[in-house]
Amino acid sequence: MSKMIDGLDFKNMVEYAVRNLNNHVKLVNQLNVFPVPDGDTGTNMVTTIHRGLLAVGESIVDLPSVSRKFARSVVFEARGNSGVIVSQFLKGISEKFYDVEAADGATFIAALERGVDYAYSAVATPVEGTMLTVMNEATAAVQREYDGSQSIKEIVDCFVTHAKRSLENTPELLAVLKESGVVDSGGAGIVYLFEGMQKYLDNQPLEAIEQKPEGTEVDYDAFHRDSRFEYGYCTELLLQLLNGREEFVPTVFKDDLTALGDSLVVSAEEDKVRVHIHTHFPEQVFALCHRYGEFLSLKVENMTVQHTGLSGRIQCSPTKNEGAFAVVAVAYDTAMAELFLEMGADVVIRTDENVSTKDYLDAFSCCGEKPIFVFPNSSDAILSATQAKKLVAHDRVTVIGSRTVAECYAALPAIDFELTDTAAAADAIMEIIHNLQVISIAKRNNSLCYAGKEIPRNEYYSFSGKELLHIGKTLQEVASQSICDVVRRQGREIVTVFYGSSVSEGEMEEIVATVEREAFGVEVFTVPTDSLSCLMTVSFE
Repeated sequence: MSKMIDGLDFKNMVEYAVRNLNNHVKLVNQLNVFPVPDGDTGTNMVTTIHRGLLAVGESIVDLPSVSRKFARSVVFEARGNSGVIVSQFLKGISEKFYDVEAADGATFIAALERGVDYAYSAVATPVEGTMLTVMNEATAAVQREYDGSQSIKEIVDCFVTHAKRSLENTPELLAVLKESGVVDSGGAGIVYLFEGMQKYLDNQPLEAIEQKPEGTEVDYDAFHRDSRFEYGYCTELLLQLLNGREEFVPTVFKDDLTALGDSLVVSAEEDKVRVHIHTHFPEQVFALCHRYGEFLSLKVENMTVQHTGLSGRIQCSPTKNEGAFAVVAVAYDTAMAELFLEMGADVVIRTDENVSTKDYLDAFSCCGEKPIFVFPNSSDAILSATQAKKLVAHDRVTVIGSRTVAECYAALPAIDFELTDTAAAADAIMEIIHNLQVISIAKRNNSLCYAGKEIPRNEYYSFSGKELLHIGKTLQEVASQSICDVVRRQGREIVTVFYGSSVSEGEMEEIVATVEREAFGVEVFTVPTDSLSCLMTVSFE
């Protein structure tokens, strides 16, 4: 068995890993539990890795080039919490291969250790009993049992063995898993990924993932002599530093580039420098970089053309905001996207899936040089927003931790765009969200025991955060009782009900009539939307 892996091996190991996970993606998604089954942990992991790998292409096969290209692209394609964490894990692994033509067992284990470090650092408050625990404990076991003689396959076999043991123990570390009788979904994803690597190293066939076309072709007839090219150019290059050129000083180099654009990312590895920048003057970027060496690769894309071809994914407000900062909001249906633009958002990311880091960077490029407030509007979109923030120069992005469209809906009308103090503006927004009470109402497809209470199959239940509020046989019963209880207990006067397409107008009218009758003096507003992962979300002001 081989003691080393080269670039083609590494690429194929990742390819087989994501193929195997894709074969088990439904099972991984089903492991999501209370309060609302997101059902997308596996999907986020597959999409992140698969799209990151596609960017590597077929022609790149040497280990440093494969690992560099993959590390960058997998981070940009990360979506959802599980996608961001696994992207950082794989980025850390890849970085250990930047300067070697082939990796031996010791290098591979060091790569796993760096991957674990990166994954933990991606999460503000790491929680044990999750995929972090599985990758950490399996890596620690591999490192502990390595004596210098094992092949890469034997190391992967060892990782899988201990990852499975760690996965089985996750319910002992995370109470919600034990109460629901499941193991951690992200941890299961890690096991399936490394089982895929096993299959490659064992020469077992795995069916390739079907590639689905993304976006639409650009209509070049949409441009003419009077067109306004507002967004500049997404410019990427790999620079080979040369003797005899100007002395390369990283801080000076970054400062000079900062003056030419934004969304700047510079990574220097010995005598090679990778640059990503959004600029209106790519020729000036090239001239600056040329002073230090020669280009190994170049890519320039007109972002105005890109946005024209995004089929509405990135939507900009038709009226120019003259305020001191810009707002980027995420919407999961067209009606909510239009509503957020009407309410003052500068840019809306309209998506039917979880938002990638690249989606956020594309949206940031539409905001000029202004400070940016980001409303992810889903708990699963916050981490990718935070990752995008790290890739933007000058720390000009503030991620507002909005977990529902209700929070964004409440905050947007109250924003004072004339405030020049970004911190004060952010504090005002967070105060609105903090004072907002939000509950959600869902229906169980199968029975679940949570916090000592049984939620029977096909019954409705309401919750706030992780607190279970009410259980009942009808939506009208649970919604009316839950809303009235909050109004009476907290003295709230304004209620906004966001409801999905599975809730009929008749059901909604009955709920509103009941609430207005039983909670006298309250005003109830309704907003139809397909942005919800549950039946109904209710906010109280």
